Amino acid sequence: MTASQRRQQLLAEAVRLFASHGFSGTTTKAIAEAGGVSEAIIFRHFKDKKGLFAAIVREKARQDGYDQMLETLHVFAKQGDDEGLVFHLALRTLERFGRDPDFHRLMLYAALEKPGLAKVSRRILGMPLFRLLRRYVIRRQKEGAFRGGRPEHLAFGMMALPMHFVLVTKVIGVRKVHSSNEELASTFTKMILDGMRVQKNAVGRNAIGMAPGIPPESLGSKSKKNLLRAIATAARSGNEMHRPGDNPTE
Repeated sequence: MTASQRRQQLLAEAVRLFASHGFSGTTTKAIAEAGGVSEAIIFRHFKDKKGLFAAIVREKARQDGYDQMLETLHVFAKQGDDEGLVFHLALRTLERFGRDPDFHRLMLYAALEKPGLAKVSRRILGMPLFRLLRRYVIRRQKEGAFRGGRPEHLAFGMMALPMHFVLVTKVIGVRKVHSSNEELASTFTKMILDGMRVQKNAVGRNAIGMAPGIPPESLGSKSKKNLLRAIATAARSGNEMHRPGDNPTE
C-alpha cells in the first residue's frame, strides 16, 4: 500500500470511529488498530488528532467538489439567477449529507465536544460559502430585489433550511418525508426566495414590509407616504378589476 493509500485508509477509519464514539472517545491507538498499523504511523501522517480532523475536513471538501460548487454558485450569482443559485445550493446540500451521514455525525460530535474543531470546519467548509452568499444578498438588496435586513441573517437562512432538513432526516434519522432531492430543492428554493424577495404586487401594509398590527401613527412621514401610495395603488387595481356593470361572479 502506498503512503497516499495508507493516508486515505486512516482518514476513512478515523471518520468511522469519530462518528461512532465521538472525538474525545476515539484514541489514535484505536484508529491505528482499525487500520492495521502502529500508532507511530498515525503521527507520521498527521501531527495530532486535531491535524487528523482538519485533514478529514479537507479531504471531504475535495471528494464533494466543494471548490467546484462554489464556482458554479459564483456563475449563478454573476448572472443574478436567484433560482439557479438557491436551487443548486439546496440540491448540493441534500446530496452531500445523503452520501455520507457519518461525516456529518462527526461534525456534530466535534461541535459539541471541542468548539475549536468546529472552527476548523467552519473555516474550510462554512465561511467561503457564507461570504459568497452574503455578497450576493448585499448586491440584490441594492438592486431592490431582496427585502431589507442584515445580509448575514439572510445568507445564513439560505444555508440553514436545507442543512437543518438533512440533519434531521439523514443524520438524526427522522424519515418522514419521501421525496427526491430535486423535488425538495425546488420546494426549498421557492420557500427561501418567497421570503427574501420584495413582493412588488403585495397589497396594503405588507407592500412596504410592515408587520401587521403596526399603527400608522407610529410611522415617520416618509413611511406614511409610502403606505398611502401603496394603498392607493391597490385601490386603483381593485377598481380596474371590478368596473361598474361588471359581474365579478362571471
